[in-house]
Amino acid sequence: MWNITIQKILSKSIGYFGVFIFFSFTTYVVFICYSIIAPAIFEHRQYGKFLFHFIFGNWLIINIYFNYIMAWLTSPVQPVCKKCSSNKPPRTHHCSWCNLCVLRFDHHCPWLNNCVGFYNHRYFFQFCCFMAIGCLYAGFFCYREYQISRFDEQIFRQIDSFYMPGDIFDTMGVEGFIANYIFIMALVAGFLLICICCLHGGMISRDETSVEHLVAKYSIHQYYKQNSIFHKIFNPKIIENWKRFLGVHTFSEFIRRILLPSTHKPKGNGITIDDYKVSTNLILHREDCDRNEPHVSNTSKISYDISNSCLVRIYRSVLLLWYKQRKSRCSTPICQSRLLLTQQRNILQDC
Repeated sequence: MWNITIQKILSKSIGYFGVFIFFSFTTYVVFICYSIIAPAIFEHRQYGKFLFHFIFGNWLIINIYFNYIMAWLTSPVQPVCKKCSSNKPPRTHHCSWCNLCVLRFDHHCPWLNNCVGFYNHRYFFQFCCFMAIGCLYAGFFCYREYQISRFDEQIFRQIDSFYMPGDIFDTMGVEGFIANYIFIMALVAGFLLICICCLHGGMISRDETSVEHLVAKYSIHQYYKQNSIFHKIFNPKIIENWKRFLGVHTFSEFIRRILLPSTHKPKGNGITIDDYKVSTNLILHREDCDRNEPHVSNTSKISYDISNSCLVRIYRSVLLLWYKQRKSRCSTPICQSRLLLTQQRNILQDC
């Protein structure tokens, strides 16, 4: 009991610290832009430049704050879990940090002090994208304009921050030194966020979460050790996956719902799983199985539908390899592979 209490306190403390860091740094950068950079550009009568950066900068910061707050405050919880004394739908996982069951759990984000799941995954991804653009914008444009606003020219480059910290401190003073390295931190964070966006973009294209990606990698390794082949289960329709994830179908919806702040909810309920096709050469299912038929698991009929879900049965086949390493009577790799296929056929024969 004491360990659980300590874990909850530690989780909340780290989460609120991450929220504090985010708001502190972003607010300080916005303050510098409005108090120093924008007046200097306006005084030099560069009205076109001022108008462009005023519109673009405000659009960027509004989207960053909106998606961050929505990802932070939107609850991804699905209140049915066997760890919570009940069953749970497919693709639902229990977060050990929050001690809650999250529908389509992706990961626990300490910077949001929240889990990323079905209801706030889009907000998280959009926040990462807008934040990456904002960090690069601050690291390149604001870094240069800050020095021009103070010295009428750019004295130091970004690379000089790693080799000439003493000269920067002597020239720009304490306030300028802090602002300089905040812009450099933003630049580094921007490149890291681009990597995160690319990683999540790849998983969104395959319609899988971070947990499912890690489970699939582990399963591939386990199958390889037993001289068998593991095939990932995902929707190959990349465009449809992105439309479903973003909740848009037309270009006008993309502008209204993605480029502008929008609170529209994700398509579906996170339990109904459509368009999954099991593509294998191992004869793990019957030929007459309708693969285009959605696998539905409603809360009111959770026991019946989960037990008859092809996707869940395939998950069970993965869990058999994960948690139970049965001793094989056959010593040869070929015999072991045949035994593995027999077990899989027994699990999936009723799909």
